[in-house]
Amino acid sequence: MTHPPSKHQHSRRRAGCRALLATTTFLIQFQQCNSRSWLDVLDPTSVNDGMPQHANKDNHWIEIHGIHTPLFQELDPSFDFTAEPSAIPSTSPSSSPSFAQPSKSPTRRPTRVPTPLPTFATAEEPLNPPKGYFNYDPNSNYGPSKWGRVNVENDFWHTFDINDKRDGNDCGSGNGQSPIDVCVQPRESCKETHEMRPKSGDYKMDGPFITKQILPNKLRLIMAPRTGDEPDPPQVDYSSNGKGLLDMTNIDFKFPSEHTVCGKRFDGEMQYYTYNPGRRRFVAVSFFLEALPSNPRNEHLQEVINALGNVFNQDKLKCQQKQTQTTQNDASTFAQNGNRDLHFQVNDDGTTNNYTTTESTVDYYFHNLSDQEQRRLALKWHPFHPDIQKTVHFWGYKGSFTEPPCTSNIVDWKIMDVPTPISMKQLSQFKQILFNHVDENCKKTGVQNSKASVARPTQEPLKYYKCTRDNYVSDEERHVCGDQGCKVPFGEGLNPYYDPIVDVTGPPTRAPST
Repeated sequence: MTHPPSKHQHSRRRAGCRALLATTTFLIQFQQCNSRSWLDVLDPTSVNDGMPQHANKDNHWIEIHGIHTPLFQELDPSFDFTAEPSAIPSTSPSSSPSFAQPSKSPTRRPTRVPTPLPTFATAEEPLNPPKGYFNYDPNSNYGPSKWGRVNVENDFWHTFDINDKRDGNDCGSGNGQSPIDVCVQPRESCKETHEMRPKSGDYKMDGPFITKQILPNKLRLIMAPRTGDEPDPPQVDYSSNGKGLLDMTNIDFKFPSEHTVCGKRFDGEMQYYTYNPGRRRFVAVSFFLEALPSNPRNEHLQEVINALGNVFNQDKLKCQQKQTQTTQNDASTFAQNGNRDLHFQVNDDGTTNNYTTTESTVDYYFHNLSDQEQRRLALKWHPFHPDIQKTVHFWGYKGSFTEPPCTSNIVDWKIMDVPTPISMKQLSQFKQILFNHVDENCKKTGVQNSKASVARPTQEPLKYYKCTRDNYVSDEERHVCGDQGCKVPFGEGLNPYYDPIVDVTGPPTRAPST
């Protein structure tokens, strides 16, 4: 006969269960924690034996998907953590596997079609081209291979006092022609002893001393020649190419770049011309323009875009007014022929929205310039502002103009070795102004080819040199550390240096950043 357990036996069983539960809990904690001693499990603060201590789990906070949460507290099953492995492999899993569901499979096709960048049609060749006309269509009778026929008697370059022997057209000669490709094997030595030392001058972008022009093959800023001690145009002191400061004559913008680096052509090129009347030679400083999706807006160059955009608007207004007067009884003709491609809005990614309107306003291109932008236009404009100049080193060679008359051996070229960054939107704005510009007769003026290019093809190789840190360091670095420079190179304003486009023989050329 079986007797029921007594009260004493019940008590002994309950005590045994509690002991077993406590032991099991202890073993689980000891196995799962990072403790090096059993005393740590009982009381992590009770021992200090120089070993890592087991910290309070609730004191660890992390960011999960932007949520500030304790590391060992589960807010959501999808945030379950797998325990760290113990120092000695365990015989059974230390924790259960995470059970978050996998994400859905990606879609096979993009959910949104990207907007293509704007394209520009090949410029229409006039039936009766004006004197001096040329274009960039390789299949045209006026294309680059035929530039030797261009009449250049009244060309801009001949307004300067150049030698009579060089008054003709050298485009077909093949002698010392620009642009060229530069790379990593210069055949001449750099003779420069210090960086270019520019002075900003007194000219303002919206003032009368900078003439803004939208020409068939370029955008141009013409600096008014000095007429006395003041105001001063921008100036540059070169360590070669003659002594003293040389006044800047003009800045040309070409798209894409005309010079190339190891075969790479950049999005654009700014060419700064200074003239030495004593030597009857030009010095041209070339800055590449590079547009990347990650680039922010270049505020200093935006002043140029705003000023040229105003010229674009003014010329369009003249077109509209003339068309309105001559076709007053047929407004649709104007809307169809003169207006459709002339209105556009450029988005941040460089794409454009075209639209048609007949409103009488000069505010087509820049609908609303901010007060800050208007104030910037009224300030002195420095061509070598840190937003533009990112380097003190360059390639150099003796060459020609890159358009008719292509006068040979008259330009000392200096091609900077770090590009100037601009946004995708700014590149699109530059191109829209150049390639969609119309004259007062509502005729597009551009002479670009089918690749939307006004860049002369690269010419036969010429000897060039490359200035690096072996030749000189920035003036500010020299002032601090001497002619040999500092261990950590820097530029104006103690700014760090950018890497060059390519490294040329010797230590890497580096350049100051903003």
